[in-house]
Amino acid sequence: MSDVAQLKERMKDFWALGDYPAVAKRLMPAAETLVAACGIAVGDRVLDVAAGDGNAAVAAAGTGARVTATDFAPSLLAAGRARTEAQGLDIRWEAADAEALPYADGAFDAVTSVFGLMFAPRPEVAIAEAFRVTAPGGVVGLTAWTPDGFTGQITTLMGEYLPVPLGTDRPIDWGIETTVRRRLAPHSSGLEVTRGHIVWEFPSLPATLAWQEANFGALVAARGMLGDRYAELRERFAGLIAEWNRGEGGAVRLPASYLLVVAHHDR
Repeated sequence: MSDVAQLKERMKDFWALGDYPAVAKRLMPAAETLVAACGIAVGDRVLDVAAGDGNAAVAAAGTGARVTATDFAPSLLAAGRARTEAQGLDIRWEAADAEALPYADGAFDAVTSVFGLMFAPRPEVAIAEAFRVTAPGGVVGLTAWTPDGFTGQITTLMGEYLPVPLGTDRPIDWGIETTVRRRLAPHSSGLEVTRGHIVWEFPSLPATLAWQEANFGALVAARGMLGDRYAELRERFAGLIAEWNRGEGGAVRLPASYLLVVAHHDR
């Protein structure tokens, strides 16, 4: 098995840790914003790549689009199927690697990825696949955390303690506009790049840390792997929460910025 294949097997185990649906629930506004920005409408063929438990797929289905949702992690596929079946949504779920999508060229009118494709080990391979399965004139839309927001800072911190925990040593590069433009230039002549924000809200700092330790897969992994060093990581994590907190009266409000990218397949 190649190094990349071994890494992907480890990633599947990683994404099974914590409670990803609990995390994803807080990210739904970004998915709704992306689907609207892509102009997805009734009858469009939509592929949601690295879908997690289906935020963008759910938002796209709400427009009347015909939606396929994919992920490579069995735990996320199961969570996504359960979620959309419970909501009565006609979404097809399939196991697929973002770097090797099992679809014909031009099979979809729109391809989306909300905080998913950014974790593929080989960025250029993943984005080329997204455009390959998009029909000429179609659209590829994605979101990625920026380095200068709370979640971007947390991603960087975790990278210090868990080498390549999320598939690539620099997932946060997807949140740098110049990098995004360079990676997408071979596929699209013009990008719409805007900034969005997610605000993580909790009643207190201890409640914030407790929620993160229970639900955030990277912290769950770190607690099992780092031994005595976990206390150091936990202290630094708490320090970032305190530094970024914009809440008042003991409450916690953490602004997390992301890039929203919409690119038309015109090359």
